[in-house]
Amino acid sequence: MLQLDERPGDHAPMVTDGTERRPARVHTVRTTPDVLVPLVEADRRGAAQVLAAALADDPGYRHLFPDPRRREQELQALYRMTLDDAINHGRAYVTRIGSVVTGAIAIYPPHTYPMSTARWLRQGLRIARMATITREHSRGIARFGSLTAGGVPTDAWYVEALGVRPDLQRAGRGYRLIQQAFALADEAGERSYLETTKPENVAYYAEMGYEETGAQVSLAGDDGPWIVPMLRPAREAAAVRAA
Repeated sequence: MLQLDERPGDHAPMVTDGTERRPARVHTVRTTPDVLVPLVEADRRGAAQVLAAALADDPGYRHLFPDPRRREQELQALYRMTLDDAINHGRAYVTRIGSVVTGAIAIYPPHTYPMSTARWLRQGLRIARMATITREHSRGIARFGSLTAGGVPTDAWYVEALGVRPDLQRAGRGYRLIQQAFALADEAGERSYLETTKPENVAYYAEMGYEETGAQVSLAGDDGPWIVPMLRPAREAAAVRAA
């Protein structure tokens, strides 16, 4: 899931879910005091907290975790597991001010998602803890994971999670983070893939080069929310360097 943290028309396109947007083709990134660094184990819990807070109002997660009193705790358990796997088998980055995590992204290279059986077994204890926390919502999480995993192209860089701390959004952090995904994909001359359950985000992702791909998938019958898969075409590495 992704969270665009700035409206088009502010100084930069950011990663937050659920804001009104005006069309914008050119974005200027604000200067922030953050550093952007690879995620390390010491920052994993803080990164999971940031993602949980950023995505708590996402339509898909509101459906999966209907109790707002529990939602962030449940999402933190989910993202602690996701980020552990991304550190070992993908790419994960955070923005930080000092030791405080302000934004996070998890990216999987081609042919590394979905998780293999061995990787699921490695996460056994975390899965058990997550099931204890999410309780009756565990089956919904499993179904959601199955629906999203089935749509991820094996030859694309998958932006699995992206979010910025809500009180620090609209300042360029999300844009800096998603540029990491673009840099990795473009250097390899490969595609980038993501999905969203926020209809308002589709046009915004299109401005960043993504296109809708395949059929939308409903989480709850005809009323949605709907998973919208989007793909950013490959760019030749030489062309990227020359741009």
